[in-house]
Amino acid sequence: MTLSPSVIPAVVAAWVEQLAATAPSGMDDHALVELITAVERLKAAGAALQARATTCLLDQQLTASDRSASANEPGDAAKRRRVAVRRSVGAQVALARRVSPAQGGRHLGLALSLRDELPRLASALRRGEVSEWKATLVARETACLTRTDQRQADEQLADSYVGLGDRALAAEATRIAYRLDPKQAVARNAKAHHDRRVNLRTAPDCMTYLTALLPVVQGVSVIAALQRHADTVFATGDERGRGQVMADELVARVTAGTVTESGDPDAEDDVSELPTVPAGVDLTINLVMTDRTLLDGDTEPAVIVGHGPVPAGLARHLIREAPESSRVFIRRLFTDPNGQVSQADPRRRRFGHLDRQFLIARDQTCRTPWCDAPIRHADHIQPHTDQGPTTDNGQGLCARCNLTKDHDGWHTTGSAAAAVVTTPTGHTYASAPPPPPRSRPWHTVISRLQ
Repeated sequence: MTLSPSVIPAVVAAWVEQLAATAPSGMDDHALVELITAVERLKAAGAALQARATTCLLDQQLTASDRSASANEPGDAAKRRRVAVRRSVGAQVALARRVSPAQGGRHLGLALSLRDELPRLASALRRGEVSEWKATLVARETACLTRTDQRQADEQLADSYVGLGDRALAAEATRIAYRLDPKQAVARNAKAHHDRRVNLRTAPDCMTYLTALLPVVQGVSVIAALQRHADTVFATGDERGRGQVMADELVARVTAGTVTESGDPDAEDDVSELPTVPAGVDLTINLVMTDRTLLDGDTEPAVIVGHGPVPAGLARHLIREAPESSRVFIRRLFTDPNGQVSQADPRRRRFGHLDRQFLIARDQTCRTPWCDAPIRHADHIQPHTDQGPTTDNGQGLCARCNLTKDHDGWHTTGSAAAAVVTTPTGHTYASAPPPPPRSRPWHTVISRLQ
């Protein structure tokens, strides 16, 4: 059955409603497995349809942009304009799929690869034989090839799309890419050397993932050194686990200090096993917490900017147990009854340093919906060129979203407490800062104690 293009979104929305109302109870085991398989194929087919819709959106907006461009537009200016359109489409896809702009850009890149370089993979995705993640892995590992070589790799991988797992398929795609263009593989490895970096991501239970992207020799050397240290420590009868020893040694070597493992076991909170700031380290902690959490033992969680919520006891522990050899600075925010901070000069063009720190602490991550990138720019919601004030008109944005915001067809309205992003297609998305920590009112605590 062929559907009219105008009714396809409504039909898909009806399928969603029907699936949401479907209960698998009452099916036998065989039927349940068949249902799981069918839904997995449906997800893949849906991803393929999303990819085709994405390329259509890009083509239509590029065509509209080309028509509105000047006939005498220089080649460099035309290239920059088309790059801006592509960035704008990636951001629109991100909002539509409720993911970050970086993920939206990757979805756009995958859609173009499926259409232009990997037709056999696109067919397998439409039939529900491979997942969107597998398609992403193949596109990533063959991206260094020319279009002709990518199509050849697609042909060689066609029989492997169904039978191989994620890691095996990615390895096979890499092997074929290296064989088809060995010079490009060497150049790619050389470029990757310049991409080395260290990242920090949040983990459950007030932990973090510290990851380093390193050349293979350096990465192996680091892990080997930590393993040798663990072997030495175990010989002395240390009771810590191997992973704990290696993690503690990594922190000690990087900070050139000693990892503190225990606090005051008689403290009000059970924090005897929590670490403190390593001795000798200068650290600024942007800690957002209520006065009662700090001074009155309240249980309202605090927020460490760049990490997220932490238990009240841990926040007090970090402040109380910092060694004298460290300089630990605590920034706290005070808000008015509306949860906002008054600015001193609403007419100035740029946000001052403390104002920018406030935006980072208040918004925590980029204010664009579903974008979790770090804040890089202090932005006026109503542009300063349009008489936008600096008071109650600021938001924290990542560099990518701030660039996209200035593209034709994008508009942001509202205030710092409730902004609305409007895309070139007329879709709107609400943006608000995360709620700050709030302790219970004093009168409720007093009445509970009486």
